[in-house]
Amino acid sequence: MFNDNLKRKKEVNKSFCYAYELDDEQRLKHVFWADNVSRKNYALYGDVVSFVQHLTKIDMMVFAPLTDIDNNRHCMTFRVTFLHDEKSETFIWLFEKFLEVMSGHKPIYIITDQDPPLKVAIQNAFDTFTHRFGL
Repeated sequence: MFNDNLKRKKEVNKSFCYAYELDDEQRLKHVFWADNVSRKNYALYGDVVSFVQHLTKIDMMVFAPLTDIDNNRHCMTFRVTFLHDEKSETFIWLFEKFLEVMSGHKPIYIITDQDPPLKVAIQNAFDTFTHRFGL
């Protein structure tokens, strides 16, 4: 049902992007999506981004938005993700999909918590920015 909803959004809005991965039992492992507004905002304000994960009660998935603020100090979400786990491979998948959707535009800074698997994934996915632990 969730995948059908994302497909409908893509049919209505061709610039809507999403990706997902299923496990061996055909259950949702990861899902990522971004609309045209979030892609445009990232192009304008995506030099410094904040990445924080939150454990949800929905199938115990991790909610992981990538956010920043604009010139008027309004919070913007560049993409939304649900992840099955917090392993380096999962974060690498996420950042690869993110870069595909954002035309390869890498942020200059990423602010995160001190999650070691996230640090490994950031070092693998991004090579031209400064990573700061700070949340």
